[in-house]
Amino acid sequence: MEAKYRSKGTWLMNDETAMTLRKLNDDNGNYLWNPNSDNIIRKNVVISEFMPNAGSGKQPVAFGDFSYYWVIDRRPVTMRPIVVRFAINDQIGYIAYEFLDVKLVLQ
Repeated sequence: MEAKYRSKGTWLMNDETAMTLRKLNDDNGNYLWNPNSDNIIRKNVVISEFMPNAGSGKQPVAFGDFSYYWVIDRRPVTMRPIVVRFAINDQIGYIAYEFLDVKLVLQ
């Protein structure tokens, strides 16, 4: 990664991965995670429930400058009731859809 992208970089991970990283120490016994400012190596940490767990064989941590990454709401959240499936118990279920798009605006 080029230095210009590291200067405003942030860490992105889920809660489970963050809890694992909070326990890691360097060679001097100091924690890598700074509990006072929630950062690792002076870079902020952003928690996202959409990141995979550390043990899943996927990449559980992302680092970069995400300010050039746009998330666009293509269609607002749409909800509809599901009556038939829950009618026996006199209940109503709901299903929701949302369509998003993303774009990298600087390469």
